Amino acid sequence: MVQFTIESSVFNAFWDICAAELFSVMSEMLFYGIFLVLVAFAANLLLRKHATGGPILVYSTAAMFMLATLQFLFRILAARKAYLVFYLAVGGQFAPESELARNALAKNVMYNFVEDVLLVTNNALTDGVLIYRCWLIWGKNYYVIAGPSVMLLLTSILSYLSAVEGDYPSAKGPAIDLRIGFLLGVLTNIVLVGLTAGRIFNTRRTARNLQSAVARRYNTAIAMVLESGLILTTWVVIYLILRSLAPPTTWRVFRGGLAILLNIVPTMIVVRVGLGHSINESERTRVSSVNENTTSTIKSDKNMV
Repeated sequence: MVQFTIESSVFNAFWDICAAELFSVMSEMLFYGIFLVLVAFAANLLLRKHATGGPILVYSTAAMFMLATLQFLFRILAARKAYLVFYLAVGGQFAPESELARNALAKNVMYNFVEDVLLVTNNALTDGVLIYRCWLIWGKNYYVIAGPSVMLLLTSILSYLSAVEGDYPSAKGPAIDLRIGFLLGVLTNIVLVGLTAGRIFNTRRTARNLQSAVARRYNTAIAMVLESGLILTTWVVIYLILRSLAPPTTWRVFRGGLAILLNIVPTMIVVRVGLGHSINESERTRVSSVNENTTSTIKSDKNMV
């Protein structure tokens, strides 16, 4: 049996890196399994049963599946290189001048960078779908989505810059705290949830004499919007707090899950919309006849969720 001797401080330093990668992969793997089940349901509902929602839901679901899969792949590749570095350190073969060590470190950084870029792109996609949905609900009012659109643009720019600075730091480059991008993303999500749920609630409240079945669907639509915003916002806030206070072995669990949770939440909405837990055109038409004063408002809400 081959035995190696290594200083405990060196071993602990490299092992902490490997453990953080391992926990991140395990978290991402768990959520990816859940995501695959949801995608299968969503594909069945959207393609075979011709569920409401149109091509936007089909294309966005396909894009989310692709981005989630790529992030999971690069997470595994980054973890593999981290363990190679750990193996070299334990075996006494790790040295800055070693080509094998330099190659392993460089690829680990590159894989982490690509995953960070994919995460920012993924967030832009999912928030873009939320903005599109908000635009429809508000009767295609561009003024309503102007603020969230600017916030999403700023979030994406800051997050891309922080990804570059975080993985490839430069003494001459600007120091950008990655938490700023995440916090701005949380704020954007809260604004979109408030606008969307508020519009649906106002429509539901204005048409008081709704049939019970239609009223339940409006209530379900509001719940879906609030749940989606609460789940993601809570997860990101916990991640940011732990990243500021806890060791990598703790906060990397939430970082790994975030990449897939970002896609799970909107896919859950797609599945529920496909199952009929949304407001369709015929129901909106019936609702518009209940209260003559709200006819134009409700008819303009083409897709409640």
